[in-house]
Amino acid sequence: MSDEDPDEMLAAAYALDGPEANRSLYARWAETYESGYVAQRRYVAHEQVVAVFAAHGLAGLGESDVVADVGCGTGLAGAALRQHHEVLIDGLDISPEMLQRASAKQHDGVPVYRSLIEVDLTQRLPIESGTYAGAVSVGTFTHGHVGPASLGEVLRIVRPGGVVAIGINAAHFAAAGFGEAFERVVADGRITDLRLVDVPIYDGADMTDTNHFAHATVFTIA
Repeated sequence: MSDEDPDEMLAAAYALDGPEANRSLYARWAETYESGYVAQRRYVAHEQVVAVFAAHGLAGLGESDVVADVGCGTGLAGAALRQHHEVLIDGLDISPEMLQRASAKQHDGVPVYRSLIEVDLTQRLPIESGTYAGAVSVGTFTHGHVGPASLGEVLRIVRPGGVVAIGINAAHFAAAGFGEAFERVVADGRITDLRLVDVPIYDGADMTDTNHFAHATVFTIA
């Protein structure tokens, strides 16, 4: 498999079936992720989902409040968020190689991330409940390694009243049961104000193709 072929690497990412496979793939992909996949496919989902979060989740954040970037990868979403607001951000990801790339991201000469934490979203996170004032996640939740069962940990680490925006490929949202999962947490009273905002994954995307747009799923922790 060529690391320079974005279609092959994306297919491999969608086929991941466990944490070790995830670490292995992203160890190989980290170096060329932005120059290959992001640039060649004109990937813009991080900008789009962050814009939705900024529209709903930045009001009222104080100087000491911290937002979690869940599945931060090389830091694209964090960098986009800092374009909107001088907010403190912690990046969470399973891949040390991707976190190393994220550590180099700066905005106005300042590191984008306050801290970077290596985590496995399929396990309980080493983070206290209610730690974060909000959270963003782009492209992490799919039909592969990280499915609907992992949503609970994101809800747990964000404080009541905090806003969360999770970008999920529209095709995977339906096929992997994310709709039903969100219905359950609404019914259980764990989240409120659930909204789905359709955003393009790629610049110029065909918004009738469910593989080319995402549901920016935004809600408030109850």
